Amino acid sequence: MSNNSLLLVNPHFEADTSEKCHLLLKITNDSFSYAVVDKESEEINIVFDKQGCDDVEGTIKAAFEQDTLLSKPYAAIKAAVHTPNFLFIPDEWFDADNLSVYTKFIGSEAKINTKHNVSQGFNTLFCLNNSLEERLPDTTTLFPQSEPLIALSGHLADTAILIDFTASSFNILYLKDKKVNFQNHYDAETPEEFNYFLLLIIEQLGLTESVPVYLQGIINEDDDHYNCLLKYFNQLYFFLPAGKQDSELLADMPKHYFSGLLALDLCE
Repeated sequence: MSNNSLLLVNPHFEADTSEKCHLLLKITNDSFSYAVVDKESEEINIVFDKQGCDDVEGTIKAAFEQDTLLSKPYAAIKAAVHTPNFLFIPDEWFDADNLSVYTKFIGSEAKINTKHNVSQGFNTLFCLNNSLEERLPDTTTLFPQSEPLIALSGHLADTAILIDFTASSFNILYLKDKKVNFQNHYDAETPEEFNYFLLLIIEQLGLTESVPVYLQGIINEDDDHYNCLLKYFNQLYFFLPAGKQDSELLADMPKHYFSGLLALDLCE
């Protein structure tokens, strides 16, 4: 176990019961985490998180080779994967029979994956690194990194911001009148970089200090990112897991650390 990784395991979890569990994988550009959730009891049996990954693909490769918990049979495996190659297409402009037409807009020649969001009325098109995708089990259902945030949109105020932090990046979603107005991912290794991107987003979107901001992932009250947000917004909320999962395993942890990971089980 490295200094920047965490593993929590329910002492009562029996590995041979994995077939009634879901395996949730969250893969960002600089972190890897997973959770195992019993879908009968909604109990969280395992949470693993590793921040500051210089080689995410190598981290995943090593995890699947060395972690016996990942090789168990699961009822479902879901993975939200970071990629800079994604595009939102409204339903009325989407041509499912001619995906190649979107290649030049996505910026990748790789296979195009699609996810339809019925409530929001658009399709997410995304391309993944083929070698990374090959590291995952064949039965994995793939989602873009934005999907867990969008899945949480119904749990937010009608107009709101949701930010999911890793140790050195953040993923942001802006809802306006219940609809996704903006979503993007930024590398921000220092508070100064975060402040720069935040000011840019505020200016471009015309945000006011009264917009509620929901926070999840690696952020704490009174840390540099939190205090930066306080300069521009007066409603900050730590966003706890929105599902029905039993979080006894996380009793001694800031629960908002894993909200984005656990939200993956809301994705279909």
